[in-house]
Amino acid sequence: MHLLSLPNEVILELFKYLNTSDILSLRQTCTHVAGISKDKLIWSNLIQQLRTRVPLPANVLTTLEEWSSDALESLVISAELVDQLWLEPRDSPPVKLQNKRGELLFGVEIFLDRWILAVYLDGYINLWDAESFVDKENHGRWSSVYTGNDKTTSYQAVVDDAGGRLLVVITRAHLPGTWVAALYEIQLSDPPLNLHFTLLCTFPISSSRIAQQIHPRERMIALSQLSSVELARWSEESETDITSVLISNMESDALEEMFTTILSLRILSDKYVFVFKTRSIELYPLPEATTHRRHNIVNEHSSRPLLKHVFPSYNFRDVQISDVEIEVSNKDGSSEPIFEGTRYKLKILASDIIQGLFFFIVTISIPLTQGEIATLDVNLAAVYALANHIPLRPSARRRSQLPRKSSSSRTESPMANESYRFQLFSGPATPTSPRTSSFVSAYALGTQGMRAVWIERRRGTTEKEIITCRLNAPRLTSPGLSILDSDLDSSSSNGDHGDDGLGVLPQALDGQVVYSSISYDLREDITHCALGEVSGKIILGNRSGDIFVLETGV
Repeated sequence: MHLLSLPNEVILELFKYLNTSDILSLRQTCTHVAGISKDKLIWSNLIQQLRTRVPLPANVLTTLEEWSSDALESLVISAELVDQLWLEPRDSPPVKLQNKRGELLFGVEIFLDRWILAVYLDGYINLWDAESFVDKENHGRWSSVYTGNDKTTSYQAVVDDAGGRLLVVITRAHLPGTWVAALYEIQLSDPPLNLHFTLLCTFPISSSRIAQQIHPRERMIALSQLSSVELARWSEESETDITSVLISNMESDALEEMFTTILSLRILSDKYVFVFKTRSIELYPLPEATTHRRHNIVNEHSSRPLLKHVFPSYNFRDVQISDVEIEVSNKDGSSEPIFEGTRYKLKILASDIIQGLFFFIVTISIPLTQGEIATLDVNLAAVYALANHIPLRPSARRRSQLPRKSSSSRTESPMANESYRFQLFSGPATPTSPRTSSFVSAYALGTQGMRAVWIERRRGTTEKEIITCRLNAPRLTSPGLSILDSDLDSSSSNGDHGDDGLGVLPQALDGQVVYSSISYDLREDITHCALGEVSGKIILGNRSGDIFVLETGV
């Protein structure tokens, strides 16, 4: 039977089994097939297939009905092209952004793959619109604000749920013993209008408070000091009305606070606070809302952590957390024992400066029925090891080169077995050194936790390498097990590698060098980076405060 003689509904079903390149190739055969290939259903199905392995714009799944067929087709082609080029070397060098104010760079961020924010210790905040770049000398829309000559001690920034405004909070050491937090708002307009920083409120805070998160929907700012969390809620009506509540762990002691501190946190809905510390993960219930108080009067709330996971072997100094994924499940009349409640999923990339980068997938399950036990599942999925004592599951490429233990042989060579175990458990470090000569100077995790980038330096050289990697969830279907490795492990049940313990090992995090540069000028050292996960944009900041953009070329 000829293809053209089939009903259009049947041809549409056949298109579900084709990938993008096949569909575009078939489109060139005749006008009839070309017309069918533009059906919105085809590209909607491809979007659903891509969502688990390729970062997509945050609003595409919730507003899928509003997208036209041409827009979905363009999105699919662009997403797959960026994914193909993500691990490829960049042809063009990074482009330096102009018009910046400030010298001492404190941090750099990118939001919605478009808005580039740079915060400087000497009181300046800069914002660029990456979509308004004209050429290397004119970068279109740009704005900055001077926050004063007080020393900036921390900052956090976030785009609200609608994507229409950017909120930035900074903490400053105003005078010896006097600390202040200032909240700014920038309206992100499209079509282009002038960007402008608006000061929403300023309020005093306790000394050494560090800004950790802004929750726009709850009008809440989370700050931390050592092992305590302060939640400050601002008012839209008055700049002086601030509600504050302090969450402290009643089980902590002074000795513990000497070697542990809060690195990052996330407010989960309006019920829990997820806290990542130097050597542990903790979950606290969110206190009830308090009445507005002036002059920052703080209500203290002491409690034990609802859930806790301890890292006895790590000493993390920095951590990046993806956006929180929330899943609400119920039985819907089913008699099967299905979990009923709310699940929070977070993807975390944590840095131990001695041991390397660690990628965790954390799942928090809160049952709907009171009395049932909440659970905290922490899965170490992948590691970029800088020390050779960390047991790792080799990547598919490395494992194909490892000596296999034959299930038919009852005697094994001790030398061969020792060689196998050394290759299996060793990281990139050399056998004669406890760690590599490399160190990570900066790193960034995408907001969806699917891609990451880090800057690597080697001691004794001036070369700086920009390394990218994928962190796709389907490749980490079980602890340390990727889809590529699953075929190699399929014979484990038959005795092949049955006693290696591979199923519990994290996967080696394989990165690819996409750009490198050599410079003897210490001011050109890359100290900060950020990642536009959907477009593949890599934002770089050096010691002299300059900001660069490295594109994929799409």
